[in-house]
Amino acid sequence: MDWLPFAPELTALVAIALFLGGAVKGTVGVGLPLVVVSLLGSFLDPKLAVVLVTVPVVVSNVWQSLRSGIVLGAARRFWPLILPFVLCTWLGAQLLASMHTALLLGFLGALVIGFSMLNLAQPQWRLAPRYEPFAGPGVGAVAGVLNGVSTVNGPPLIMYLVSLGLQKNDFVGSYGLIALAGSIPLVLSYIGVGLMGPAEFGASALALVPVLAGLLTGERLRRRIDPDLFRKVLLVVLIVLGLNLIRRALY
Repeated sequence: MDWLPFAPELTALVAIALFLGGAVKGTVGVGLPLVVVSLLGSFLDPKLAVVLVTVPVVVSNVWQSLRSGIVLGAARRFWPLILPFVLCTWLGAQLLASMHTALLLGFLGALVIGFSMLNLAQPQWRLAPRYEPFAGPGVGAVAGVLNGVSTVNGPPLIMYLVSLGLQKNDFVGSYGLIALAGSIPLVLSYIGVGLMGPAEFGASALALVPVLAGLLTGERLRRRIDPDLFRKVLLVVLIVLGLNLIRRALY
C-alpha cells in the first residue's frame, strides 16, 4: 500500500476515527470534520488529517442539502453569506499550506475546545431580521477561513443559523447548502496549493467507506439513545481531544 499518504499500520486507527465521525453525524446531524480532525490530529500530521476528511465532507453535504428540499429558497436567502464564505475558503487553504504544524495543532485544539464549551453552555440569543444583511457576510468570511484552514466551518455557521430561529428542516437544509457551497472550492483550493495530490485524494475518497458505515450506524442509534445526553458526552470527549491537540502543539 505504497500509495497511502500515511503509514499502512495506521490504517485501522484512521478507519475507526472516520467511522466514529460518521456515527456522530448520523446521530446528531453535525460534527463529522470536528470529530475526525480531532481524532486523527492526535497521531497524524494535522494537515493530512484535514485533507483526508475533505471528500466525505463534500458527499455528506450534498446528501444533506438535497434531502432538505429547500435548496433554492436557502440559496436566495443566504447568498450574501455564501459568496464571502466561498472566497475566504481559498484564503484559509492558503494559510493552511504555509502554517507551521505546532501552530495548526494549537489552533485546532483551541477551536475544538471553544466550540464544545460554547455548545455545553447553550447560550440563547436571537438576531433581529434587520441585521441579517450585515451579519451574514461577516459570518461567511469567518466561516470560510475556518473552512479552508481546518474544514471545521460549523461554529460560526451553526451559531448564526440558530440565532435566526430557523425550524429544524430549514436549519439542516440551510447549513447543508452553505457547507456544500464551500466544499467544492475547498477541494480545488487544496489541490491548487499542493495539499491534495492523487494519493491524498484517493485516500480521502476511500474514507467514504467507513464514514458512510458510521453514518448509517448513527442514524440507527438516533432512534435508541437520548440525543441530548449523547451530545453532552461527545462535547466533553471533544474537550479532552482538544486539550491533547494543544499538548502536541506545546511538546
